Amino acid sequence: MKFTRTISTLSAAALLLALAGCTDEDITTVDTPKEPLMTEKEDVKPQQALVAKTAEQKRLSASDEPTEVTLTGTIVYKEMEGGFYAFIAEGGERYTLRKLDKKFHRNGLIVKITGMPMPDLMTITQYGTVLQVENVEILDASRVIGNASSH
Repeated sequence: MKFTRTISTLSAAALLLALAGCTDEDITTVDTPKEPLMTEKEDVKPQQALVAKTAEQKRLSASDEPTEVTLTGTIVYKEMEGGFYAFIAEGGERYTLRKLDKKFHRNGLIVKITGMPMPDLMTITQYGTVLQVENVEILDASRVIGNASSH
C-alpha cells in the first residue's frame, strides 16, 4: 500500500510538471492587431451583407458582359472525373468544353474554336474555365491519338 501511494504521488507530480511546462511563456508568438468581427454601429446582419455583396457582384458582372472569343489550340481527352474533352489554347489557358459536338471528340485535334467563356459556371471537372462552344474549325487532324470510340 505504501508502494501504491508512492507511485500515485510520483504520477501526480509528473503530471503537474508536464502541465507547468505547457505555459504560454515558452511559446513565441507574433502580436497581430485584433479587430472586432462586428462593431456596435453596424446593424447589418451577416446574411444581409452576403446578399448585398452577391447583388453587387451580379451588377458588376452584368456590366462586364462576357464576349465571344476565338482561340486556337488542342482538344484533349482528360480521364479525370469519368473522362471529358478539354481545350488547351496556344497560350496555355485551359478550358472545359461545354456542348462540344461529338464529331470533335478527338484527342489531339488542333482546332480554331469560338465560344462564350463562362467563368462563374462550376463543373465537377474543375479544369480551367468553362467555354460554351459555338463553332469549331479543324486545323490539323494529323496529331489525333486514338479515335472517339476509344473514350
